[in-house]
Amino acid sequence: MRGTDRNAGIWRLSLEQIDSTVSSQLGPGRVTGNEQGPCFSRQISMYLAKHVAGWSMVKIGRFYNGRHHTTVLHAIRKVEQLRDSDESVDALIEVLTAALREDVGRSSSLGETCRMNLIEVITARVLDRLVDLQPTNFRPGIRSLGSESR
Repeated sequence: MRGTDRNAGIWRLSLEQIDSTVSSQLGPGRVTGNEQGPCFSRQISMYLAKHVAGWSMVKIGRFYNGRHHTTVLHAIRKVEQLRDSDESVDALIEVLTAALREDVGRSSSLGETCRMNLIEVITARVLDRLVDLQPTNFRPGIRSLGSESR
């Protein structure tokens, strides 16, 4: 397995975001039929939906015109084989993964200000927790007894 991870961020990528990103590069994948172009686009989208966003195969199949989860499994295995045998497919997956990670930061359902506030609150809680875990005689910015310089 490659360097893709299940969680590209706090907010999970939607199947629509993945399909849109892949479609912009490879053409539409949510069409009927099994023509080579749309089929390849759909297979790449299914692979990214599973390995980057962590969607279940059943939900991915439903999104792509009600396809069976074994069809999704076949697509994922085929893309894995293509990545191993063709460097250009591997590079394409890396570029699309990077584009999707950029989208996560920009298109969350929370506004930028709200997101920054959330990050600040979480950071403050983590820092407070770290201070609580320190020994009682050592607090950042507070000198313990016997540590005064003469």
